[in-house]
Amino acid sequence: MKKISLFMACLFLAACSGKPSDRQIEQLVSEALLSDGGAETYSVSDFEKTNGLAKNEQFYIADVRYQLTFKKSFDELSDQVINTPSESPFETVGAGFKLMTMRMQYGDFKKGDSIVKEDRVQLIKTEQGWRLDDY
Repeated sequence: MKKISLFMACLFLAACSGKPSDRQIEQLVSEALLSDGGAETYSVSDFEKTNGLAKNEQFYIADVRYQLTFKKSFDELSDQVINTPSESPFETVGAGFKLMTMRMQYGDFKKGDSIVKEDRVQLIKTEQGWRLDDY
């Protein structure tokens, strides 16, 4: 019974701490990276929080490092955009800008290529838990 009480107390204190857990940070960053077509483009692995700073109870800054492994080459993604019919010209233009941004960020990547990325993310504690700020 003492072990259960001690375990519950530890869980309560962890939930009330002023900073997000490393796992929460990993989950939020991964979700952001894999949204909006990212999951079809690359996978995220070897995630690590390398540093962190609690500005106050509601604001936390974390330095993170992770590996992106491309599931498709830049050429495959480009062909996909060109060959996918769109109902709106704005979608086509948006997809083109997204491709251009990827090329500027990652270069001429091939399927299976991996890169290590380092980012600084800002998290805000809301009524519903931690969320990324402008990621």
